[in-house]
Amino acid sequence: MFEVEALVAKNRLVVRLWGDLTVDEARRVGDAAVAAIDRLRPRFDLLSDLKGVTSLCSESTVQMRRIMEAAKARGFRRVVRVVGRSAEAALVFERTSREMGYDAYLAFSLEEAERLLDVGAP
Repeated sequence: MFEVEALVAKNRLVVRLWGDLTVDEARRVGDAAVAAIDRLRPRFDLLSDLKGVTSLCSESTVQMRRIMEAAKARGFRRVVRVVGRSAEAALVFERTSREMGYDAYLAFSLEEAERLLDVGAP
């Protein structure tokens, strides 16, 4: 399951994933996130909440690349990823991030992620 939200006032894209992400859901996440990016101003932040993910399909990496290519084209500022206990998801997304040339800050709760984005990551 997933939620994608463009917080226009904060200039932030929030993507929440939980449970077992299917191929169809991964594609819908990609579609929703790319559409939401168009509502944000350049130098927006991206918050990915993966703490509830139990498994990822291979399409997840494809869609993450698609989202990040759209984010790069729009001029994103930084990424904070809430990983919680989803070590597999964190590793998959971190590997893809590095291949695409950026690093994401990691947080263990949504509150910690919000603090990093609101006051600036270290």
